[in-house]
Amino acid sequence: MIRRAAALPLICAASVAQANVSDARVKQLVAIICQNGGAMETSEAAQILPSQGFTMEETQAIVGVLEQRGQVVPTAGIATLKLTDAACR
Repeated sequence: MIRRAAALPLICAASVAQANVSDARVKQLVAIICQNGGAMETSEAAQILPSQGFTMEETQAIVGVLEQRGQVVPTAGIATLKLTDAACR
């Protein structure tokens, strides 16, 4: 579930950075999240994503792209990013 204010820094993406994100990197991050059950908590992201070459800034930009595409499930409460079922097909 997403807490936009402070709980999940992955979610706060800058539109300028989004323009510099390649589709291949978006697909790679989606694949990683889908392999993780379609969702990822902040603590999991901090452990998993750096080993896959993702920086916090790149991840934030990609999440912004996913939000624009409607591939993020709008939720609230805990620090979890959840993708739509369609995003994980």
